[in-house]
Amino acid sequence: MSGAASPLVTIVIPAYNAEKTLVETLRSVSAQSYDKLEILVVDDGSRDGTFDLARDYSLSDHRIRVLRQDNGGVARARNHGIREARGPYIAPVDADDVWHPEKIERQLQALTRLPGGQGVAYNWYAAIDENGIIFSHSRPVMHEGNIFEPLLRENFIGNGSTPLMPREEILRCGGYDAGLRDNGAEGCEDLKLYLALAETLPFALVPDFLTGYRFTRGNMSSNAYRMLKSHALVMAPIIARYPHLERDIRTAEFNTASWYFKKAFVDNDYAQLKKLAPMMVSKYPSRLIIHGLQQGWRQAKLHGIRMARRALGKPPARPKIRFAAAIPQAGTAFRDRFAGLPAREAPSSIAQRVADNE
Repeated sequence: MSGAASPLVTIVIPAYNAEKTLVETLRSVSAQSYDKLEILVVDDGSRDGTFDLARDYSLSDHRIRVLRQDNGGVARARNHGIREARGPYIAPVDADDVWHPEKIERQLQALTRLPGGQGVAYNWYAAIDENGIIFSHSRPVMHEGNIFEPLLRENFIGNGSTPLMPREEILRCGGYDAGLRDNGAEGCEDLKLYLALAETLPFALVPDFLTGYRFTRGNMSSNAYRMLKSHALVMAPIIARYPHLERDIRTAEFNTASWYFKKAFVDNDYAQLKKLAPMMVSKYPSRLIIHGLQQGWRQAKLHGIRMARRALGKPPARPKIRFAAAIPQAGTAFRDRFAGLPAREAPSSIAQRVADNE
């Protein structure tokens, strides 16, 4: 890209007590193959060394500016960065997530497929743990264009560190809703903004797993009960505007609760299970019965198909793959997906400070 086709992209990194992960995030941002970037770290009133780490790292990359505010939550921190942004495109990334080096470049290429090059670009993500090891990944959906209704049914973007969005349109939508945090329901600010954008803008997909989305105990996405409350508050006005979509939205609400319940069960997170189990039984009794019957039928059907293929001497059926991207393998490091690509090294002083924090 060159000239007008090479827009400045502003990366907004909200950071609160993020000294353990921020430098890894900054490395993945600084190493982007598309280098016409403005990188804004918004320190959200951290009480640890987050601000000093960001300031020191900015000495090695002149594109970084470090902003500071009183603690107000991730939505206010993102909005602060968006207001200060100089670029026409915004790419948010949380201070514990990481990117593939080609993420921004490929998203900008995807936008050229849209009418007038205007819209939002997104990609799939790999779920990583505290050590950057992949344990799951997003469902590789193929939604493009008008994605409003599919996004209501399933938040397939799935996190706040993936999209590339036009700044003017974000401001038109009012930015991220800080009121959710004020109501004790922080968590779905990103989904609310994506839905607002999707009502008027087309979305373009980069069919690859370019975001490393980190799950740790205690982070916002791990607080299931609060996330479900947030989801309900976001969906209430949408149901009021589009009553014919209420059934789909209620199904999405149940599927979201089920996902958090399964994750808590796998993680042996008994505190979450104690909150979720009675809530699901009281709120979704009929859906739980139907869901159980459907799951039993699916398992019986798959078992029957496997038995029949075995009896006929046929090999197991292979899943149909509609894309070229390699599926993230559980137990591998997210960085291994681009191990052959050149990367910038952090200055030794910063590397030492990271080591001191580990």
